[in-house]
Amino acid sequence: MEQYMLWIWLAVFVASVIIEAMTQDFVSIWFSVGALVCLCICNTILFWVELIVFSVITLITLILTRPLVKKMMDRNIRYTNVDEIIGKRVKVIKEISKYDAGEIKVNGIIYTAILLEEVDTTIKVDTIVEIVAFQGNKVSVRELEASSNIINI
Repeated sequence: MEQYMLWIWLAVFVASVIIEAMTQDFVSIWFSVGALVCLCICNTILFWVELIVFSVITLITLILTRPLVKKMMDRNIRYTNVDEIIGKRVKVIKEISKYDAGEIKVNGIIYTAILLEEVDTTIKVDTIVEIVAFQGNKVSVRELEASSNIINI
């Protein structure tokens, strides 16, 4: 068995690298590190010691690098100015109706504003609205009740 350990560790290394390449998350890279270490030492120590070394190296690399890798993978979330203004409450600067788009001003930028599809009313100038979503290059808004006076301009 010990004369074949070089090929067994090579197979474990190649299989774990292939599995890692097929997935988007880090799943088996730690096994490939353990297999690579055992591949280097397989002719000098006994089989059962190699298994212990493989297990220990894999566990150590998993414990030490998994939080760092997870933190690096979570950095891919990018927030844009669109995410920033959804939920803001602003005044209408041009009347908004079901069939005609109006305008709102947010952070000094004028946006074309439309009503949500289920709304049939007209929103007059200086009415406070909440930005609900973006639909293409237009902002969907909804009218707030009179008790909500918070304005983010």
